[in-house]
Amino acid sequence: MVPSSLQCKRLYPTMRCRSCSSSNTRVTCTEHHGNETKRYCRCLDCGAKYRTIERYAQPKPGPAKGGRRPGIVARGSSHGMSILTEENVLDIRKMHRNGKTYKQISEVYGMSSSYISKIVNYKQWKHVA
Repeated sequence: MVPSSLQCKRLYPTMRCRSCSSSNTRVTCTEHHGNETKRYCRCLDCGAKYRTIERYAQPKPGPAKGGRRPGIVARGSSHGMSILTEENVLDIRKMHRNGKTYKQISEVYGMSSSYISKIVNYKQWKHVA
């Protein structure tokens, strides 16, 4: 028996061994599968091994790992990394219609002429008409 001052803090609730009812058990492996978690345990007293399965009543909140949130798309100036505003985009398109070159417009806004071309040709900022 380990003195209480030397015991480690447990990450999982105390589980009793199914064979000898000892609470001296350890989780050896944890696997997450969709809406359930499997924990493989062993008893340190008798050596018995067993598995527990935790099922969630509702799926875990939030998007799946690596997934996108459905319906939420930050476009234009509402995107956190945006430099231009919708008004700037309209001005760029107006400047091009009035005869300015991509190079001249790019120098005004500090962007590449290829990006200005994409804005003018509605390849970027399509939602701004």
